[in-house]
Amino acid sequence: MVLKTENFFKKRLLTSKISVLLASTFSVLVMGILGVVAINYNNLSDTLKENISFNLIINNDVPELETQQLIKSLTLLDGVKSVNFISKAQSAQELKENLGEDFLNILGKNPLKNIIEIRYFADFIENTSPIENIEIFNKYNEIEDVIYDEDIIFLLENNLQKLGLFFIIISIFFFMIAFILINSNIRLTIYSKRFIIKTMQLVGATKKFIQKPFLKSNLILTIIACLIGNFLLLCLLFLIINQIPEFKNFILWNQLIYLTIITSIINLTISLLSTLICVRKYLNLKTDELYK
Repeated sequence: MVLKTENFFKKRLLTSKISVLLASTFSVLVMGILGVVAINYNNLSDTLKENISFNLIINNDVPELETQQLIKSLTLLDGVKSVNFISKAQSAQELKENLGEDFLNILGKNPLKNIIEIRYFADFIENTSPIENIEIFNKYNEIEDVIYDEDIIFLLENNLQKLGLFFIIISIFFFMIAFILINSNIRLTIYSKRFIIKTMQLVGATKKFIQKPFLKSNLILTIIACLIGNFLLLCLLFLIINQIPEFKNFILWNQLIYLTIITSIINLTISLLSTLICVRKYLNLKTDELYK
């Protein structure tokens, strides 16, 4: 009977330690992911804004020389990041590849027009409206029409701040979940040893002596969890980069190192504080209160 009881508590203790390890690993991984997003939030925002393009439709009767002069003139406009000329032949080739058939054979001529694609720096996009830019383009006689994605601009203007607030709320939410998971599992681990803690205290052991093995045990578990969590974070980032190579431009590896150190310190602090608080709680209880 005694052996069965002992095995039961050993299994329960092992389960609690595994729970602490998993909770800490989850905490490190989630904090790492949220940290990467937080660090690159402004970069992502700027990239989205700088990918907004204004497509200027050029009149067919404009000579090539005038088109080149127009391109040079547009390059000198305030806030312009890039000016890209797309000929009607190039547009026809791309459309033919997308359709999977040569539509020029059917129409007999190329109905498309030359296009100048303009993109602005993010700061300029923030401080100006699309209407202001269109008014500038309309001053050029060579430009027949201006096409831009109005919906994307509207979404960026109205949702980026909301997205930032939502991200902050989500970060706080996951931090609280991580704290509760780690704290509750540590409390469960120490609860299973509450009688041992009280016995050691009754025979004259000091509080520091009693706390030391618990601190050491949970510290080792948390360090292992930090290593696993940071390893999983790196694997996830490499997987994303493999699928989306452009994402590599957003990853600053020196910042990532600082991030892993900070998340590890936070989780180690949570673990040590939870352990200290829980052990002191049972040290301060009376013997009869241990059965409640």
